[in-house]
Amino acid sequence: MAVRRLVCALSFGLLLWPRAARADDALGLDDAVSLALANNERALKAPLRVEAAQGQLERARAAFLPTLVAGSTGTMKSIPDRNGRILAGSGNLTLSQPLLNLPAFPLYAQARHQLESERWGAVQDRRGVAFDTAHAFLLALTSERLLEAAKGRLDRARESQATADARAQAGLASTNDVTRAIIETTSATREVAQAQGSLAKAYLQLGFLVGKPITGGLTVPDRVNKTAEHSPLHAEDVVQSAEDRRADVRSAHEKTEALRESAKEPLYRLAPTLGASAQIHTTLAPIAPDPAFDETLQLTLSWSIYDAGVRYADRKTRVAQAESQALDEKQLRRSIATDVGIALAALKAARESYRISDEAVTAAQRNTRETEILYQQGLARAIEVSDANGKRFDAEVNRATAKLAMQQAYLDLREALGLGPVGDELDPSAAAAKAAPGPPPPAPIDTGKNGGTP
Repeated sequence: MAVRRLVCALSFGLLLWPRAARADDALGLDDAVSLALANNERALKAPLRVEAAQGQLERARAAFLPTLVAGSTGTMKSIPDRNGRILAGSGNLTLSQPLLNLPAFPLYAQARHQLESERWGAVQDRRGVAFDTAHAFLLALTSERLLEAAKGRLDRARESQATADARAQAGLASTNDVTRAIIETTSATREVAQAQGSLAKAYLQLGFLVGKPITGGLTVPDRVNKTAEHSPLHAEDVVQSAEDRRADVRSAHEKTEALRESAKEPLYRLAPTLGASAQIHTTLAPIAPDPAFDETLQLTLSWSIYDAGVRYADRKTRVAQAESQALDEKQLRRSIATDVGIALAALKAARESYRISDEAVTAAQRNTRETEILYQQGLARAIEVSDANGKRFDAEVNRATAKLAMQQAYLDLREALGLGPVGDELDPSAAAAKAAPGPPPPAPIDTGKNGGTP
């Protein structure tokens, strides 16, 4: 008896094990986004932009720091010197320090703003990858639901065909009922094949984004479904905080400030530059009375009084670039309210469509059951069964697509608000952005060509 119980337990466990394995292998929305941020090349490139900008900042900082250069020379003579040597050598060690270099200040400020712009741009790039992954995930999940609906239609069509065949053999129905049932089964089989193809393509697209094949199925994001269907919609409450949270707005603002600093640099060239250098020169085995060591200290003043108009031409070009970027930033800020409003309107319409389609599925399911019962009692025709089955399938497809539209509109709203697809933030710096005050609006740019105080 004990052995029999053990065998039954093991058999039951083996039956459940594949299901458990498949459930563990199922991919959730949070996991898909995390995988995409860890594997997708677009997400991996984002930090490299920051590193490149960091290098430019360090290069700009070098204009304030000293440099130390060592050099040496060796000479072979054809005629020996007075000491009978044909080889001579010397070495130099030069220390240079800029004392007054005004153009370096706006260039350094430009590099700092550019670094901040790239940091926020990297956050925006990662957000883009996350939202693309979330959209692809929901599309694949909808494809799974459509495949389930197609298989359900096929199962019902086969049952109807078996019923029609049995009734025809019993003389209770004509062979035309069997023919119509075969047509319905064929149509349902075609829908299953098409749904399988769509699911395979959706899996491939999602797998490309997350960087791994999708083999274990997907987990329904209950939190996203619940929030998309029931979260309150108040445009006036969310638009105010969206601008402070949007990484693209902050990146655009820092880029504008960087170009403004760059536009100041040509005017700073009107001032002279001053530098100091110290040098130690040594000669190996000097010939008297030449010393072995020689130290010098030098101050260098350079003033470009007229540079053929280059600085004013640079000023004109950079001011125009800064103005253009400021207009782009202004347009981006104005578009936030529009983006949020469009997303809210789309979400509201999608919710209503999903509610109606859900009611239509309930009615279609009831109609299918009632028609099948009537057909078994000889009170309905086979064409009515096929029609009810087709309408139920259409209703289930409409509900799945309406749900997808609702989820997509919810993601669009979160993107417009500067949030991530599955959480409030995707990056620690975004949390700081949520708490920190937003960047000021663009200010007018000085367009003076020959004036300005460096």
